[in-house]
Amino acid sequence: MSRKIASLWLLCALLIGGCALLPVEVMPTRSGITIPSITPDTAIAELTPIATSIALPVGVYDALPAMQGICYESASDAVGRVFVMENAEAHINFYNQVDNSNLCRQPVRRYPFDFTTGDVLAGIWNAGSGCTATHTITDFQRDDNARTISITATFSTDGDCPYQLVRGLWLGIENAQGYAITFTVEPL
Repeated sequence: MSRKIASLWLLCALLIGGCALLPVEVMPTRSGITIPSITPDTAIAELTPIATSIALPVGVYDALPAMQGICYESASDAVGRVFVMENAEAHINFYNQVDNSNLCRQPVRRYPFDFTTGDVLAGIWNAGSGCTATHTITDFQRDDNARTISITATFSTDGDCPYQLVRGLWLGIENAQGYAITFTVEPL
């Protein structure tokens, strides 16, 4: 019996470890989008996934991985600006603007977002001092008749650490192309 258990553990280890060794282009992801794994040269902004106090509304998902190539300096420069991208061209233009700003030491690593299903990429960066930074979505209103979406969130920092933090809140919104989207973030 113990030999069967050992064989099962070996099989599990190979499956888990083997998946980590797969090339990025074959890693399984949501919606078929490939999201590269974090490497040692990962920027600070890449290591801060969003945190919400409520579940994301139906049809909304965390899209921060689509922005993980943006360097801290560029995200810091964009603090408070709302970005809404409805197609791949807008996403590419966004990356080009970041590259042309010369705020990042290297060209920005570009990560895909699937716009082909009608999804929209909407987000904002916020900054503050402390040990941790958090966004909390407090309201989400979608009116399909008026074709409007309103997102309200709060931003807060916690702790006495002397760090300047930049936190991104980037959302994928399903079937929202052509909608007027407002995004408001209030400090706590």
